[in-house]
Amino acid sequence: MTILAFDASTLACSACLWRDGTVIASRYLNTGLTHSQTLLPLIEGVLNDSKTTLDQIDRIAVAVGPGSFTGIKIAVATAKGLAHKNKTPCIAVSSPEALAHGIEFNGTVCAVEDARRGMLYNANFKNGIRCTEDRQISVDALLEETDGPLYFCGDGSAIAKRAADAAGRIAVVADGLRAFIRAEEVAEIGALASESDLLSPDKLEPKYLRLPQAEREQLEKESKTSERN
Repeated sequence: MTILAFDASTLACSACLWRDGTVIASRYLNTGLTHSQTLLPLIEGVLNDSKTTLDQIDRIAVAVGPGSFTGIKIAVATAKGLAHKNKTPCIAVSSPEALAHGIEFNGTVCAVEDARRGMLYNANFKNGIRCTEDRQISVDALLEETDGPLYFCGDGSAIAKRAADAAGRIAVVADGLRAFIRAEEVAEIGALASESDLLSPDKLEPKYLRLPQAEREQLEKESKTSERN
């Protein structure tokens, strides 16, 4: 099985070509450039590096969020576009699950992305088993509902670690590439997906847990106008 996998749902951006259990080619960037500038070149790079064409791809696996609204939108639109011609099946991969995938830790692995306004995008895992759904949660609520040692991964880790330290909790933070989603993890999750998890390109959708900022601001503006009237 040949899988093209990629992620643009967080600050970093990555893509890989996975074939029969082996990563054939992989590229990763965390340069601060917008994902609209980086994602397609990364994908083209791994296809060229592996001498693979789109008609040889069996599945396209993409991290669909929650995370960066713009990044998720770009990634999903890219997956749809690449899959359209050959009607390649798509796999919608949870971004928190991709963050936590493969991490071995004697405690709770907390995938945490900064959702702003004092909130985190989060899902918790123990021994590779999901304990919660993908959700928004405050760091205080996250600490209250967990016990034992904690392992934070994702760009919300520093926020969560400071709160855990202040509460006297044992907590460690992922370092290096494990601090971000890697396309290799997205590919492995895509390979494990069952036939029932496969989506046609038109069924692939972003996973937003709240409205994009522009829509929230518009609703707030309309609400204030309505109150004045």
